[in-house]
Amino acid sequence: MQTTIKIGNKVYRIEISEAEEDLLKVKVNDKEYSFAKDRLDEPSLVDSRAKDFDKGIKENGVVLRERIEKEIKSPLAGTVSSVAVKIGEVLKPGRKIATLISMKMENEIVSEGYGKIKEIKVKENQSVNSGDTLIILE
Repeated sequence: MQTTIKIGNKVYRIEISEAEEDLLKVKVNDKEYSFAKDRLDEPSLVDSRAKDFDKGIKENGVVLRERIEKEIKSPLAGTVSSVAVKIGEVLKPGRKIATLISMKMENEIVSEGYGKIKEIKVKENQSVNSGDTLIILE
């Protein structure tokens, strides 16, 4: 969709396109901005100057978005009761990774960003400490 708007004496050419269901491209006077849905399904600006931005995760030939972390770590000490992912799987924000039992409570560990699973460092019934690496991403 293309449109033109005028604010004061300045005219802006705006083009909006959806690269995929989670990524929106907005061009303002030939300068491009990217927005991705966050965990609350709200659009958030993706910083195109961030390190490795062009090395986004690909799924079905479409670049999803840059990933920031290379590892997913345990937020607390406990015992892994289940691992819900496989090597090679592409993660999206909100995807359940594992369930951790701590202080008699089950805690779901979910992905906060995009990434492709390279290695799973834990297995069921394994004890982990806070900060231990659960998953390594490509």
